[in-house]
Amino acid sequence: MSSRRYLQLVIFRVTLAVLALLIAARAGHEQRSSLPVWPLAALFAASGAALALWPLIAPSRHRVLAPHSLAPAFYIAGMFLLPPAALVVVVAFAITLSELIRGVRAYRIVFHLSAAILAYVAPALFFSLGPRPAEIFFNPAARAGLELMIAASAVTLHLLLRSVALRLELGEDTPRWGAFQGPTLIEAVYGLVLSVTILVLGRIHFALLAVVYVQLGITTWLVRRYRSYVVELREEAERPKRRLRAIGERANDGARREDTPRWKWGRASNSR
Repeated sequence: MSSRRYLQLVIFRVTLAVLALLIAARAGHEQRSSLPVWPLAALFAASGAALALWPLIAPSRHRVLAPHSLAPAFYIAGMFLLPPAALVVVVAFAITLSELIRGVRAYRIVFHLSAAILAYVAPALFFSLGPRPAEIFFNPAARAGLELMIAASAVTLHLLLRSVALRLELGEDTPRWGAFQGPTLIEAVYGLVLSVTILVLGRIHFALLAVVYVQLGITTWLVRRYRSYVVELREEAERPKRRLRAIGERANDGARREDTPRWKWGRASNSR
């Protein structure tokens, strides 16, 4: 990495960190909600950390297994179910704990934390989102469409920040679409779908969030079964190729043995 690109990367990450600190400070001075949100915030933080530590591993292109984390679904749902201060705590706890356990470097933890706060907490502050008990039955269809657009914009902003960081890190070796790749887009769609379920059930009653964890368990089981099935199919498809390769290697070894010259004393001993 050249010194110029390294300086740009440092400036970008420091700027994100400063903006994230300002947004977190502003969120801490927001008016507190009258609803008991801290138990829900603790549940969201633990769930986000667990999903970041144990992502869904599904087959992808080029015979690889791609991880898909559903932790952003709880950040998206927290934009509408939690006040900004509680959302900052959820994001900070989930990302910091999961990445410390995985052994991620400190500067990457700071970047991921800053990008998540900018992507999910900033829209919640800008649009004055949060828990409002009297608005559930007010134009539900229009409100659901608006909230889905805000959530999609937050996910897009997160991917844009990651794409800029990739461009500054890799330079010309950056993928064409940056972070907007197949597995990342699938992960974003999974997160949006799961966040809608969390949002709808959480607004009805918090006890109904148990359905979300049942859904997560079923999804994890199905993905695991699908992964094992695809891996078995790949092994069966590669088995004839392995046999042909083994036969070819045996034939080559036999040809090499026949081509090796014999010693003169060996021939004399054999003639006797």
